[in-house]
Amino acid sequence: MSDIAFGIIDTSPGGPLRPERPVAFKEDLPAEKKALAEDLQALFGALGISRRRYAVRRHLDPSSVTRYLNGDRVPPWDFVAGLISDVRQESAPLTLQAEAALRETHRVAQSANRRHSAMQELQDELASADEETRRIKTRERALEQALHDRERSLSESTSRSQHLERDLDNQQLAHRADVALWEGEYEQLRRDCDDLREEMVHLQEALAVTRAELIAAEEQCHQLETELDAMAQLEGGAEGASSLMAALEAANQTSSVAELVEVVGDLEARTQQAIARELVSAASRSRRVEEVAALLSGLQRAGLHAHAESVVPALVMTRPVAETAALVGELHRAGFEEGVAAVLRSSVELKSPCDIVGLSLGLHRSGLGELAESLLTAAFVVRTVSEVVAVTVWAAGTEVEPLSLAALGPAAGRRYVQEVVELVIALRAAGRHKHAESLPVAVAERREPSSVVTAMECFTSRGMTGEADLILSATQSRGVSHVLALVRALVQGRRSHDAASVVDRAVGLWPADSVATMIADLYSTNHFPQAAQALMGSMRHSAASTRSLLCCLDEAYPGAEAVVEMVAATGSPERAAHLFTSLETRELPQLAEVVFQHTLREKPTGHAGMFLQALDHSDAAVVQEDQLCARARAAQGPSMAPLLLALTAAWRDSAVTAVVRGCTGKRDIGELVLLLRQLHNLDNRTRPRAPDVVDQIIASVVQSWPTDQQAVLVIALAGAGLPQDADRLSCRAARQPKFRGVLKYEQTKHEQKVLSLAFWRKGSRGRNDEQSAP
Repeated sequence: MSDIAFGIIDTSPGGPLRPERPVAFKEDLPAEKKALAEDLQALFGALGISRRRYAVRRHLDPSSVTRYLNGDRVPPWDFVAGLISDVRQESAPLTLQAEAALRETHRVAQSANRRHSAMQELQDELASADEETRRIKTRERALEQALHDRERSLSESTSRSQHLERDLDNQQLAHRADVALWEGEYEQLRRDCDDLREEMVHLQEALAVTRAELIAAEEQCHQLETELDAMAQLEGGAEGASSLMAALEAANQTSSVAELVEVVGDLEARTQQAIARELVSAASRSRRVEEVAALLSGLQRAGLHAHAESVVPALVMTRPVAETAALVGELHRAGFEEGVAAVLRSSVELKSPCDIVGLSLGLHRSGLGELAESLLTAAFVVRTVSEVVAVTVWAAGTEVEPLSLAALGPAAGRRYVQEVVELVIALRAAGRHKHAESLPVAVAERREPSSVVTAMECFTSRGMTGEADLILSATQSRGVSHVLALVRALVQGRRSHDAASVVDRAVGLWPADSVATMIADLYSTNHFPQAAQALMGSMRHSAASTRSLLCCLDEAYPGAEAVVEMVAATGSPERAAHLFTSLETRELPQLAEVVFQHTLREKPTGHAGMFLQALDHSDAAVVQEDQLCARARAAQGPSMAPLLLALTAAWRDSAVTAVVRGCTGKRDIGELVLLLRQLHNLDNRTRPRAPDVVDQIIASVVQSWPTDQQAVLVIALAGAGLPQDADRLSCRAARQPKFRGVLKYEQTKHEQKVLSLAFWRKGSRGRNDEQSAP
């Protein structure tokens, strides 16, 4: 007996089981078979049951079990493996070393009979093939489950997306209603503002008149106060009052400016401000301009600002224009800039347009051209439109006419846009064409982008399109940030045509880094059409500049790939094709592939078909049949579904054939099943194109695949929920003589078969032999 018995681990409570009586061996039995029979008998003995009982348990013939155990026949390995499994269940497992030795003994015994050895090899191969089939089926079920999960997730995502789209539509409707309400309120507020501006103009004029009346009333009050003080002093002590007034009068007539400043300070200290103010006012009216300027400067240095500023309006009202100009000059030379500003401010408020021009002339002739321009600028900013026109008319032909032209610039930057338009119209009506032409340029150079667009709209509404075009042309010479804000403002103001012209001009003049900044800014602010226009415009330049632009885009958000994908997503099929060919020409194949893949995946089939037609007309290499076949061979099967449908929509039958040849050339059943499923999922229900493509795929499979693989594909299609495709393939492949038999074999080879009549006949012969045995 072999040492196999020593490999059985004894785990029973009462020790090893007593084996059944060993079977006697034949004398001429080969040593190899005898060794295997001894091992089997030792292993069978561990079960502790009879051979007949074991035969019933394993659905075997008892005579066959006897022949296996006495060495007459070498059992198949399935019998040995089953015996090992039964021993393991009886808590007497076989060690690994013993099982390996038993397998080797079985192999040596089989080698003694070549016919049985070859049969066993075939059985081993069949077992391996069956194991591989079970593994593939397990993988197939896992893939089907994963696909089912993805389909369910896609359905949920689609449902959620539709729900969000409905919410977005409802919100947009609500916002449109709010915008309409706000636009009505804005129009009402704009009309109210116009009315208030007119009222402000009238009130400013009334204020100027009132201020003049106030100055005269204050003068009268001062006189009356002086008289009352005099009368009171006469009643209480006429001599003292007379002496004080006489002293003040004498001081006004004989004292120097420094002495007057000292007297005013003394009166201020004695809380006699009215008398001090009267003294300053009297001195300002009676003394020469030089002395008045010195007095005001001295009061300012002495900290008596209120007295110095209180007499300025009266000086402006009472002094002639020439003296006012001389006073400004003296104050400027004395360094009393606050006094200069006060005189100019009062002149702007109180002087007539003619006097303002006269004062400007006096300042200009005195070498104070900057002050003259400041005076005109302030007048153009605060005075009414008619008064501004009057100032320019009075300045015509004089030395300050150039100053009046330059002073209009700040007015265009600070006044309301509607007033600027009215001012241009009034200046033209008055014959001041140069002044009128300078205002639009000043608006373009000084205003913010939103105000520039508003000015263009105001000029356009008045039929002054030339001025609107002039503003648009002049404002583009400013910095990059201004131009970008201008584009956004034009789009918001529904002037997309003007925004397009601004983008084209910038692309033609700016360097690559500035154009990249513009594209990134427009992309980030959701101005996709303008960003796409900028990129496509840049593609018309040299290849080096295009590559430099895309490199600059890659260094900032969102990157060149995102911008290129956006251009392909927002444009026509022809533009996407032009972008693809431009990128290919400039040796940027990765970005070109982004355009190609995005158009096929994200766009409808008709759009993608027009894209491929445009590429075909431009002789692009990517749509050549050899390139398409190579692409299909290298890519995953399902990813070719959009390309096949798009080629069908483009009427490229030969190209479809090339892609089909590449997809079927790999002979990957799993990928081909997924491709057919994806074709049906992407197909348009109203205008189906998938059936034609499926027919070509089936024809290619029947023509190039072996019969057994065709049969396996039929089974796979039926199991994947594509029975119609399976029927198509089965009908076409049935023309081959052996297909039906191969298909039936593939369909039934893994089924558990019922015991046949031949088996029972064979079993009955075995039982008769056992009964006849001694």
